Amino acid sequence: MSYLNMAIVQVASPSMSQDLEQRKEKNLEKMMEYIDQVCFVNPTIDLIAFPELYLNGLEAVYWKEMAEPIPNGPMVQELIEKAKQINKWLVPGSFFELGENGSVYNTAILISPQGEIVLKYRKVFIPYPLEPSTPGNEFPVFEIPNIGKVGFLICADGHYPEAARNLALKGAEVIIKPTLQGEWIGGLRNHTPVAITRAIENQCFVVSINHPSPIGMGNSVAVDPEGRIIEELGIAESFTFVHLNLEEVRRVRENGSCGMFGFLKMLKEFKEAGCNVDECYEDGIENAEVYKNLSFPHAKTPDQITRYKGPKDLKPSTL
Repeated sequence: MSYLNMAIVQVASPSMSQDLEQRKEKNLEKMMEYIDQVCFVNPTIDLIAFPELYLNGLEAVYWKEMAEPIPNGPMVQELIEKAKQINKWLVPGSFFELGENGSVYNTAILISPQGEIVLKYRKVFIPYPLEPSTPGNEFPVFEIPNIGKVGFLICADGHYPEAARNLALKGAEVIIKPTLQGEWIGGLRNHTPVAITRAIENQCFVVSINHPSPIGMGNSVAVDPEGRIIEELGIAESFTFVHLNLEEVRRVRENGSCGMFGFLKMLKEFKEAGCNVDECYEDGIENAEVYKNLSFPHAKTPDQITRYKGPKDLKPSTL
């Protein structure tokens, strides 16, 4: 048997200081306090996870200024030392990374109990024009020794089945999704069903860690490989624990959901039998029929947003 004992910390950024270094310092201080509290309450915990962009706060106009390199940024170095001190795996949500040539990425990291950054994921599906960052281009996974394989999604990534499927096909058994999603983005009809769907179709655990209300909508959730909600928080700032039995992933993938629907196994067998299950990708996503009647490019900044008024107003597709 292999288990992942995981803490979900649904926490709000406390500082909106115009001194950006002070802001990061205050937010990091609160994160450290929660880490200590979690370890005190449950010393058997393996991994502690936080929401998307908690450390940077919510004013997008400052995000690029607050970015720092990984692993050499001062905030990252403090997190590394904290993971070593508590001897736990640490996912400090996501934060803005200063990358190559000044590019800024929305990045999640997994820090080992030895203080190594063993997994770094740059958010691929950026929700323009809301978020001013550069997309990543990889979907890495990491095998935690004696536990199992984990991968990351970040918030809007969850709305793209390709993102989770990439992780699942690489063997991910737990998908950890730091999130910043408010009620105005579809509420519970959006946030929770997305997590359930990604879990069912990939037969793995999905854990989404959100900001509390009113910044986010709360309702951080952990879903099992058959789509059952095994833990869900309310809207307030809080934390909880989930005990993930990764043998459940292996059982469901081998024997099928509900003991019969082997979605991942059947996908392989249908492909091998000649079914064109990936027809939608054969000619390249960018050449799909649906795009021929849509205008491009999509708005990257608020001033580029236009509203659909009818077919005569569409610009010809450049695909």
